[in-house]
Amino acid sequence: MDMPLSERRQIENEMIFRRANEQIGINLDEVDALNVQDGNPHLVRTEDLLLEFRCECSDENCHERVPIKLSTYKSIHLNRDTFIIKEDHEVNAIEEVTVVEVDYSIVKKNKSTTEPGAKLNTTDVNNA
Repeated sequence: MDMPLSERRQIENEMIFRRANEQIGINLDEVDALNVQDGNPHLVRTEDLLLEFRCECSDENCHERVPIKLSTYKSIHLNRDTFIIKEDHEVNAIEEVTVVEVDYSIVKKNKSTTEPGAKLNTTDVNNA
């Protein structure tokens, strides 16, 4: 699909942020640590652990965090066209908001691109 370079770069940035977030779940599976809450030990790798994932919007300067349970994060990303972002961080040219929760929104890409490299793209994004 032909698309403007700026839109392709925005999509690639979101994919890079999602890739980084996915490493959190992978790394937790390898950890055998305990988190003690209320005097009760809990495995850190539990699927119900509330984590703060990085916003997966296309703005390379966004450093906002999205509090979400690991199990919820994984279930949302079963669809590779969906991304978790802070509210109002969507870019209408490349995605549509499908779900709005208290702390985040879920967007679905209306365009796709190949898997990006490891480096973020400089983008001229106004997410206001």
